[in-house]
Amino acid sequence: MDATILASLGLLDCVVFKRVCAQKYSVLYNVASWLDELLPETINADIFEFAQNSLYLDDFLLDAENLYQSEQEGRVESGLWSEQLPTQILRLEASAIVSEGQCYLVVQKVNAEYLQKQQTLQLAREMLLSSDKVAAQHAYLHARLDDLLSEPQDNAFMHRPVVQALEQTELGVVILDAGMNLVSSNPAMLALFSDVDIKLDLPPYKLILNLFAAQYPESERVFATNSTWTGEIYWLNPPKHGKWLKLSIHPIKNQHQQLVNWLFTISDTTQIKYLLKRNEKLTHFDALTELPNRHFFWSQLENKIQLNRPFYLLYIDIKQFKRVNELYGHLVGDELIKELSKRLSTITAIGDVIARIGGTEFAVIMQLNHLHSQISNEDQSHCMHFANSLIDACHTPFYLPSGKKCEIGLNIGASAFPKDADSAEELMKFADLATFSAKKKPISNLQFYSKKLVDASRKRIELEEALRFAITDNQFELFLQPIIDLSSGDIIEAEALIRWHHPQGHIVGPDEFIPLAEQTGLIIPIGKWVISQACILLKQFNKLGTDIKLSINVSPRQVSDRHLFEFIRSHLEKENIAPQQLVLELTEGVLIDNYDMVYYLLNEVRKLGMSVSIDDFGTGYSSLAYLQKLPIDHLKIDRSFIKELTQTSHESNSALILAIIAMAHSLKLEVIAEGVETMLQKDFLQANNCNIVQGFLFSHPLPFADFCDLLTSTNKLKH
Repeated sequence: MDATILASLGLLDCVVFKRVCAQKYSVLYNVASWLDELLPETINADIFEFAQNSLYLDDFLLDAENLYQSEQEGRVESGLWSEQLPTQILRLEASAIVSEGQCYLVVQKVNAEYLQKQQTLQLAREMLLSSDKVAAQHAYLHARLDDLLSEPQDNAFMHRPVVQALEQTELGVVILDAGMNLVSSNPAMLALFSDVDIKLDLPPYKLILNLFAAQYPESERVFATNSTWTGEIYWLNPPKHGKWLKLSIHPIKNQHQQLVNWLFTISDTTQIKYLLKRNEKLTHFDALTELPNRHFFWSQLENKIQLNRPFYLLYIDIKQFKRVNELYGHLVGDELIKELSKRLSTITAIGDVIARIGGTEFAVIMQLNHLHSQISNEDQSHCMHFANSLIDACHTPFYLPSGKKCEIGLNIGASAFPKDADSAEELMKFADLATFSAKKKPISNLQFYSKKLVDASRKRIELEEALRFAITDNQFELFLQPIIDLSSGDIIEAEALIRWHHPQGHIVGPDEFIPLAEQTGLIIPIGKWVISQACILLKQFNKLGTDIKLSINVSPRQVSDRHLFEFIRSHLEKENIAPQQLVLELTEGVLIDNYDMVYYLLNEVRKLGMSVSIDDFGTGYSSLAYLQKLPIDHLKIDRSFIKELTQTSHESNSALILAIIAMAHSLKLEVIAEGVETMLQKDFLQANNCNIVQGFLFSHPLPFADFCDLLTSTNKLKH
């Protein structure tokens, strides 16, 4: 074999074997000084068999044999591996080749390639460590300043703790008021822009706002919805090189969840980008998932638009991923993202482009297999099927290193080219808006961009503003629904249910505004109002000489409020209410989603003397372990099960209710059935030892005065 050919192929330090027949080879070419040491069976042998001196090579020969026996021209690569010899360490790679009916095996020394790969991996590690360090700094500073800035004090940012935090941090910090006017900034912020010989035409904070608006289509939505955002912006400042800046934007809200400040934290990540650019792959691909990154995806999106063929852009956000990081740490979160990226990649078709464009965000260009210029109903159905496949990929649990399983979901928004927009900026903006709409639903789902969606978003913003005003204008009222002991006929308790007296004259039920309150954080001040008002009503009951309990619902967002227990205790003391008169109701989903906080809260309220009910039982995923470990007093059977009890209902409908009653009694818990509307349901429950009920059969929720009248008339009828 001509050495010049091998040299031109970069194969000089190699050995070429020719396959004579199955398992038998001859040495066709050898310039390697290491062959005798690695494979002594080749010494002075015209034809030989591999003597299993290299386990990795023997394993690769199985794949090679499959290629040889196929008799089809082609090539199979082994990948890099290492061999520890007595005198040296070899980095090797093997290739099985079929060419012109002949079978070859090439083994070459690739120390240089191995070194390059190790350098690439080291760069990736350095980049990830640097990025993690910066992210941790941003998160810590935000948490600290959030506490300080949201205190109910005027000019909180001028207080000494805030000033110290700003002066000591290495991050650039900008604090704006709700109108985007500068309130304060720190020396590190000014240093980011003062180390260049360029006169800025704008104050640094306005420059940042302009860069964010110009480079991210979702910027308008971030400020309109008071959302948190983290990403990178690029500042080009010729004649010098540009700067990469990591920017985190956080809304700061007061105790009423009203926006009072914007907090920007900025750091220079140019050095991290320099590490990336030293390797072309890391420049265009995400180091964690090895998927294309945002910048590469953007160029691909613009290329697709230039082809002028229709496609869908899908914007994907991981549902409730923040909780994963909080519970298990960022390392586990990174592993979950890597596994998810593999699952999503297997679903995309040839011609599709998938990328990781943010911390928890992916994007896909879904190619359509036709040359028509417009999007059809069939295309939309195809997109829905594809999105559902992505969602289904998350249904299989992710198993953590500890053995615990973790379940996540996906929010997916889609925009169509050219139906919705014909520019990359607008397509991304519209897909982001659709994803934001998808986040409102508790389960994974797909939302298409539409004018209707824009109108709904506008109405949502208007409803949020009205809800904020309702809090400050005291437009809420607690209605009470009696809870009955069937064995005695007594009203032994009442559930407090909030109603909103809208300024337009109608009453808004909680189903319409509580989900929005939960999403926006307004549930915190609303929940506090419910607690304080419930204590006031209990005080009025006590003045009337009525010994009755009042139950209030606690939302998942409230449970995460570390000040909740102290707030409850202080208002019980303020109104001189015995803790035994107040009952907390939590849905069973909260037990699983926020177990540590629930465990702390329930133990503290039980020490105080309060009771605890699990609401809507049977609709979530509670296990006996949760029910046994937590201090719980009552289970409330969800109304959907009671509704199924009819003259024509199947036995299986009642079997589940009987199972819940039996389980509760075995755990020494009381059972309350809610949603009782017929005598048949009442009689069934009473016959099966469920004596505590509530529902329209007995009373709708009533204003306080009407409830007192019902309570009085019930007592008169009894006596």
